[in-house]
Amino acid sequence: MTAYSRGAALFRAATAGLGAAELLLPVPSCPGWTISDVLTHVADNHEAVLAAHGIVSDDADLFAVYEEHLTRQPRALLEALELTLHAWDIARARGMSAELDDVTLDFLLAFAVDAGEQLYADGAFEMMLVSTDVGREASVLALYGRDARTAER
Repeated sequence: MTAYSRGAALFRAATAGLGAAELLLPVPSCPGWTISDVLTHVADNHEAVLAAHGIVSDDADLFAVYEEHLTRQPRALLEALELTLHAWDIARARGMSAELDDVTLDFLLAFAVDAGEQLYADGAFEMMLVSTDVGREASVLALYGRDARTAER
């Protein structure tokens, strides 16, 4: 399973059964955003990448279309990162379990290490400082400005 496939599966799980009232829930790890804003952001990004590659599809599942055509493109890792982090964001905003497995944490850590300071250059991410005893998931998510230590709603 690719990093993109894992991210898409996490995103689908985090949004399964999403109700209309939940669309207005704030997403604490994305200040000022609601779940609706995160969904729109992810859909817009996927549509833009597909369009840039000349891919038009009638399929409503953007993730399936992306996976069919673009998972071998370098940009797929960035989309996998986005899906993974925003799946975690939405799950936490909904009060759902948002634990990430070791393979996913390996991907997130490797991406951050490979990106180095470039990860923070455009302001999309801001590293959080956490103590050494918070655990692996909290440490890795802190690289992306996510606080896994806060209580779910």
